Amino acid sequence: MEAFFLALLTAFIWGFVPFLEKVGLSSVEPTAAYLVRCTGIFLSAGILIAFTPQFPSFGKMGIKSIFFLVLAGILAGVVAQLVFYKALKTGDISRIIPVTSCYPLFTFLFGWIFLGEQITLSKVAGMLLILGGILLLK
Repeated sequence: MEAFFLALLTAFIWGFVPFLEKVGLSSVEPTAAYLVRCTGIFLSAGILIAFTPQFPSFGKMGIKSIFFLVLAGILAGVVAQLVFYKALKTGDISRIIPVTSCYPLFTFLFGWIFLGEQITLSKVAGMLLILGGILLLK
């Protein structure tokens, strides 16, 4: 049950943040807004480092883990965020957010193709609902 509430809190925060970003983008170019947003990330990282006594798992990380996590940071934290800001700056937040939130569809496909995850009827139904929602917003 705790995981469910944490996921719900995450969804709430992720639903609220684009509103802040849309307001913040009103008078600035997306790349400049992104750079300003990064200061929040750096401040938060500094606080985490200061208040986390040890990072025991850092020493256990292999080069493969480091590579994929850094690549994920570059793709999600820079590339996708800049593209998202450009979409958010020019589009309606009520359409942009649902479309950008269809990422589980791509995760499903990557999990099936590269990780050999099973395709089930409930997963297919969920993906079809996502596709239907995107078509309605188009």
